[in-house]
Amino acid sequence: MKHQIRRRIVPFALAAVLGIQPVMAAPYRLSVPSGYTSPFVDVQSGDWYYKYVAVLNSQGMIDGYGDGQFGPNDALTSGAALVMVLKAAGSGAITPSGAHWASGYADYAVEKGYLTREEIGDLDAPIRRELIAQLAARALKLEPSQGKSPFADVDDGELTALYELGIITGSQEEGKTVFLPDKPITRAEISVIVWQVDRVHRYGKQIPFQGAYYDILPDVPVNSYDPEGFGRKNGVMYYKENGVDVARGVDVSVHQGEIDWTKVADAGIEFAMSRVGYRGYGSEGKMMGDTYFQRNIQGALDAGLKVGVYYFSQAVTVEEAREEAAYVLEQIAPYPISYPVVFDWERQNYSGSRTQKIPDTETMCRMANAFCEEIQAEGYQPMVYFYQNLAYNNYDLSKIMEHPFWLAQYTDYPSFYYDFEMWQYTSSGRVAGISGDVDLNLRFFRDGSKDDLTEVWKDPDGREDPQEEIQEVRIKCGPAAAGPHFCIKNGLFSCEIWKKRMTALTFVETRSMIVNKNYSYYSEIL
Repeated sequence: MKHQIRRRIVPFALAAVLGIQPVMAAPYRLSVPSGYTSPFVDVQSGDWYYKYVAVLNSQGMIDGYGDGQFGPNDALTSGAALVMVLKAAGSGAITPSGAHWASGYADYAVEKGYLTREEIGDLDAPIRRELIAQLAARALKLEPSQGKSPFADVDDGELTALYELGIITGSQEEGKTVFLPDKPITRAEISVIVWQVDRVHRYGKQIPFQGAYYDILPDVPVNSYDPEGFGRKNGVMYYKENGVDVARGVDVSVHQGEIDWTKVADAGIEFAMSRVGYRGYGSEGKMMGDTYFQRNIQGALDAGLKVGVYYFSQAVTVEEAREEAAYVLEQIAPYPISYPVVFDWERQNYSGSRTQKIPDTETMCRMANAFCEEIQAEGYQPMVYFYQNLAYNNYDLSKIMEHPFWLAQYTDYPSFYYDFEMWQYTSSGRVAGISGDVDLNLRFFRDGSKDDLTEVWKDPDGREDPQEEIQEVRIKCGPAAAGPHFCIKNGLFSCEIWKKRMTALTFVETRSMIVNKNYSYYSEIL
């Protein structure tokens, strides 16, 4: 699995806002108008606020002092801030109601309940960051957030809502995110606010990610996990929320080498996702198995862990995705898989890579669906793995939402906008029994099904687990698995049925099922 791309922090930048719009063909990005030349000697192309000033200046919404100076670091007056923000929010031009040129805007803000007369104060005096942020939140009609404040120096629901929606990011001081609410706001900072408010007024609310803004997919369920519920203990993530159960897991491959699965289980790990194989990265795209797959999955099972699998796909056609699914099904047939079977497509960006050029969105979705459909047809739970960049830019989640998502995002809590069932929160975790780094995951259960992943199996005649009619034969398996297992050989049950229903078996806990289309793996009757 690959590292999630980390978020870039722009000091006190006010970014995007969320909402519902039709899906755009491409994300909206801030860009300087073609041929624009800055009239300000103190605003250079390398400045973090340059694009905002350039766009607003080209639209006549912001100007300098008239002497070639913009004064980006100068404190902004209350009156100037009110005019810029409210005009960007759609107030239009407001006639002065008094002697001051901004008096009409001040009256408008008070009338709408955005700020009080006392908060506005002297229109020629500097305005505090907190007040301008509150003005922006109220002009955009944002509800105060009930979530945890991201700022170490202020706990305000409106500022938290701005942060959650990407409107403000804060800055870093001594390893903490701060907002500095009492400091004046500068002319550079107000340019960001004005641009963002104007953008939202004209284009609607969007999802911000890495400097781009994405329209919301209205039919896709949203992330409802409580940021307050996440925490770490000894490097391991936990989550607490009423009605939500969580399982802790690892995903492994040949890269982890030999694993002591007993120690892994003793460390509190409850499930393991094992790589079945991968498609070669070059133009040939040869399918290859993970040389540690069998020992990993059997070792995890023997240690009492639930198991699932993933395939590292480099497919570029729907046919290749189906081919990968068929390979996975063949490899996992002997094992009682109770966790998802995952389509893990990731870009390899190097010369000669077959995925250097990512397939179009339609093809990406069709590949994911094709893989998952083949998996689901055999009685397993399919799942789609992605990191945020892939989800926002290369998938249309509304077209693959029939299958649950496995998110990779390496942060203190998952801020991804849409819902998911499993979260890979680090690639550098440490677990007893595994040498070196390993991916760590949480699986979420909202319906109380954590300890009841399987249904009671019924024979073809509808009888539940008919113990008295089952002939139990203890066998030793051949190359498919290690150690003694119970197999049920009874004329009532065909091996094909067992194969398709292997994720829905509930028999005596001390019994293990080894299932295949025939009994060729059974080398010795004990």
